[in-house]
Amino acid sequence: MTLHKESPIMPHPIRSVLFLALFLANALPAFAQRGLKNIPPPDPEIERKSFQVAPGFEVNLYASDPKIAKPIQMNFDAAGRLWIASSETYPQIKPGQKANDRILVVEDTNGDGRAEKTTVFADGLLIPTGVAPGDGGCYVANSTELLHLGDSDGDGRADTSRVVLSGFGTEDTHHILHTLRWGPDGRLYLNQSIYIHSHIETPWGIRRLNAGGIWRFHPETMRLEVLARGWVNSWGHHHDRFGQSFVTDGAGGEGINHLVPGAAYVTAIGVPRILRGLNPGSPKYCGLEILSGTHLPEDWRGDLLTNDFRANRVCRFKVTESGSGYQAKLMPDVIRTKHVAFRPIDIKMGPDGAIYIADWYNPIIQHGEVDFRDPRRDHVHGRIWRVTAKGRPLVQRQNLPKAPIAELVKNLSAPELWVRRQSRRVLQERPRKNRPQILQVLADRLAELGPAGNTTPLGESTALEILWTCQALNTPAPQLLEQLLAATDPRVRAAACRVAAYWTELGGTTLAARVRDPHPRVRLEAVRAIARRGRDVLPLAMAALPMDRDTPLDYALWLTAWEQRSTWLDGLKNGNNRLHEGLDDAGRLFVLSSIRNAAVVPAVLELLGRGELSDSDRNRAVSLLADLGGPGQLRIALDMALDTKTPDAQAANLLDALARTAATRRVKPSGSLDGIKPLLASDSLAVQQAAVRCAGLWKLESLRPSLASLAAGTETSEDLRGTALDGLSALGGDASRKQLAQLTEKLPTPRARLQALASLVTLDPSAAAGLMSAVLAKSPNRGDPSGVVEAFLARKDGPGLLNKSLSGKTLAADHAKLILRTIDASGRKLPKLVTVIRTAGKLTTGPTRLSAEQMKTLVAEVGNRGNAQRGEAIYRRKQLGCLACHAIGGAGGRVGPDLVSLGASAPVDYIANSLLDPNSKVKENYHSLVVVTKQGKVVTGIKLRQTNNELVLRDANDREISVPRKSIEEQVVGTSLMPAGLTENVTRAELIDLVRFLSSLGKPGPYAASRKPTARRWRVLADTQPARVRLGRTRVGQAASDDAAFTWTPGYATVGGTLPLEDLPQLTIRNRRVSIVRCEIEVIAAGNVAIAVGDSTGLDAWIGTRPLKLEQVTTLEMTKGRHRLTITVDCGSRTRPLGLTIDETTTANARFVTGK
Repeated sequence: MTLHKESPIMPHPIRSVLFLALFLANALPAFAQRGLKNIPPPDPEIERKSFQVAPGFEVNLYASDPKIAKPIQMNFDAAGRLWIASSETYPQIKPGQKANDRILVVEDTNGDGRAEKTTVFADGLLIPTGVAPGDGGCYVANSTELLHLGDSDGDGRADTSRVVLSGFGTEDTHHILHTLRWGPDGRLYLNQSIYIHSHIETPWGIRRLNAGGIWRFHPETMRLEVLARGWVNSWGHHHDRFGQSFVTDGAGGEGINHLVPGAAYVTAIGVPRILRGLNPGSPKYCGLEILSGTHLPEDWRGDLLTNDFRANRVCRFKVTESGSGYQAKLMPDVIRTKHVAFRPIDIKMGPDGAIYIADWYNPIIQHGEVDFRDPRRDHVHGRIWRVTAKGRPLVQRQNLPKAPIAELVKNLSAPELWVRRQSRRVLQERPRKNRPQILQVLADRLAELGPAGNTTPLGESTALEILWTCQALNTPAPQLLEQLLAATDPRVRAAACRVAAYWTELGGTTLAARVRDPHPRVRLEAVRAIARRGRDVLPLAMAALPMDRDTPLDYALWLTAWEQRSTWLDGLKNGNNRLHEGLDDAGRLFVLSSIRNAAVVPAVLELLGRGELSDSDRNRAVSLLADLGGPGQLRIALDMALDTKTPDAQAANLLDALARTAATRRVKPSGSLDGIKPLLASDSLAVQQAAVRCAGLWKLESLRPSLASLAAGTETSEDLRGTALDGLSALGGDASRKQLAQLTEKLPTPRARLQALASLVTLDPSAAAGLMSAVLAKSPNRGDPSGVVEAFLARKDGPGLLNKSLSGKTLAADHAKLILRTIDASGRKLPKLVTVIRTAGKLTTGPTRLSAEQMKTLVAEVGNRGNAQRGEAIYRRKQLGCLACHAIGGAGGRVGPDLVSLGASAPVDYIANSLLDPNSKVKENYHSLVVVTKQGKVVTGIKLRQTNNELVLRDANDREISVPRKSIEEQVVGTSLMPAGLTENVTRAELIDLVRFLSSLGKPGPYAASRKPTARRWRVLADTQPARVRLGRTRVGQAASDDAAFTWTPGYATVGGTLPLEDLPQLTIRNRRVSIVRCEIEVIAAGNVAIAVGDSTGLDAWIGTRPLKLEQVTTLEMTKGRHRLTITVDCGSRTRPLGLTIDETTTANARFVTGK
């Protein structure tokens, strides 16, 4: 059946991308992919021989071009035929081109492991991105629609077409509806991605999903709902044998995601809290399969397979339980290769127990960054690979569509998930007249198992499969549900809770009991099931609060309270506090804390007045008051912060909340505030800084001398000095103007003088502008004016003041470059100011645009002369600032994309061009947003999330900035935050090495990040006088404390996972040279953590403030939470770089903290 649409309507966002691509193609001659000049011949055998396959496995070609091309998604039917959604049109149809993408069916007719038969089921489609066989044909994700293509005469060709659902967004062709998969409950699951906005009309009302997420759809009843929201491009979703959902993200960086029903994940819009993935810092993964069956080795069963298509490899994760969630450990690859066109994008188990991999086969995978018309885009090849275990018998294939009902029901106990689920699909698709017979056979099978048999793992597992079959048949089974809600296996109980979430009239009493189940995942599923049962369910759900809860369970409870907010918040506003009904004080506080709304303050005060809260809950209540209360309530928070019994961390948090409230709501505590003076001299830097901020924002003139002393003190750390200078600025008035102006001259270092000038900008920008050239001239080759420029650019009138101040002046070249870099990073288009700075600094260069021939030469030099080791050293230079904005393996800034697999996904010329001219190609989701507030403040950054009340951006310094939406006057799309001219300070030889390093990232070899959990983010103690004095007067171990004298700066491991000693500052303490660093370990589930250091020569360590003797492998019993590990390096005795990993003998669920 041909389904050609004569004039497909192209939505405006896609047209705009096309126009941008055509513009860039004209402005930048077509040199895309010159770095891929050595593409191997498209011979499948050459590709197969390049595979490095896991020991004990082998690969054969199952299907290939020319019979198939460009497979996007695939799914088997019950007959063992493989259905493929294929698009040779992707990424965009050409003007006048006929849409002729296809649904293909390939079949191994003789059981030799190779497909002999290929049938074109349907053609004339436009970029079909998903296919799921079922209901006499197949469901197809086709642009804005979910189609059903039927075969009424059984000839293997579609002869009917029906639009099942329509209204899915089409803003981006690789984000539209995709990843179709049948669930164990008989529902069809469908994914969409970040740029898509869908509004679907159903018989049950309009269903909406803005941005990414997963839909759950029942074709028989037409019920459609959102299962979860978020992710960037979630091209992978599957259920394990107990119905738990896992998700991969083809454009995210958090590895395997465990899905909690209703939850929001990274990029979700409109939700103030999100869940994170199990493997932060991972490459982007596409497709997902869960292994099972007798053909595979027992150690592989239950593992998850996914594809790192950028790095040309198929990955394996071992997933184990961890509290209410899971932990996922990366295992050795299933397949890896250096063949640049191997692009595995989907993966499925087949009827014979083998693993099948869809290979998109394309040297180019960039979507928006590489020209749609690039001649090296492959539109004609594609293949399906088959992976089998050597020497192990295959699963015997069955003719499931013709199998009798009893045999299909018996298959529900099969070791292979494929057999179980395809058998259920056949039962579900049998004519409705057969359903009474099917239900009777299911009942007979349960009777065979017997009550005793149902307590065995196989018995309970089979009973669960029968429950799901009843769900698929839309036939509630109340007795079976009750039985499984009380099953011996907690995994079965959890699965039964999820079924009860949809059978809302059943299992109420038993489901309520499961909220207090001994197993945390059962509690989680019960809480989320109860949340679907209408209003007034909070007391039932919150019954789980007194029991231990980890992050997923705590999130599930929070989400339930947040979803129910309209039920209880209206009562608070109307003076009808219904939270007293069925909730204890801890439960009421948890609910009240789930939203940030001033209406909760009276209820929080009431709880505090009752005096029955635990210490931790009392702290939480007071923190809530500090954020939301009026002067009287803020006084309560201040008194707690001043109480000497309050731990430093809690006092700092309270003071920070009070400072935020003063800055955003202009409210301060009642009564005398001078009591914070002792805290200005606290031993805790966090407390000291928070107290200084409060003193300034509260306009405490009595503390001006203290702030001035800290600002001018020779033993004040740089971080504290900056806070004190800002405090003087916040105090305001002529006294502050004079003090700050004097400090721009008198402070001893260029950095300190520039800090003072930046603080003056906030108070009196005109005065600061008048002093700027003089302050810079005092230290022409030192000091970074970026902070000062940022302060000016944060004001609507700031660029004009800078322009006027520096026009006609002379700047040191380095200062001019740093100023230009800051302007670029602001995302604002300020050509006049740029010209003034270039003139003042006598700079003649700018963004570099190479001709096609010049780029060809550069790419050749990268391949012939580039040295990745030297390139990594250049990348790590502080003056280039690469690590400040980009992470590798999760460690580093988050302003730009994680580069962990850049070399495996991006061609050399694209990388080079991004360095030379950052604005020529901006990675999707990394365009800046410039926000102007009604108060004249300007905020620029990458959009992170948005709720009804706030917009959250990440600025060029990797800070999250919240902007109240009601304060926004204007929003415009800005430029790339990556500054132009970054390469001005590198020689051509260094540029060649740098590009060689970046183009090696993610490829097999030394620049593929290790699969071992590795310490990549460090804090490094700066060599400052206050630090040397404090350590000299006390002991080196003092560095393990939270001391106000210490300034800690970011440090990052190399791609190989080590911290080079030459990158570390050295402090001389009592004639001994030491470097001091910190990292953090996050323990999600308590247990033993084994830290491997290899060689411990010259190392001393502390866990928290407790001394720790480091050995080759040091095992510690660790509780849940974050643990700080401080290490001193004796520079005289140690020569090897420092590297830490978490050893495989670890029993806890633990990982090193990543980020900036």
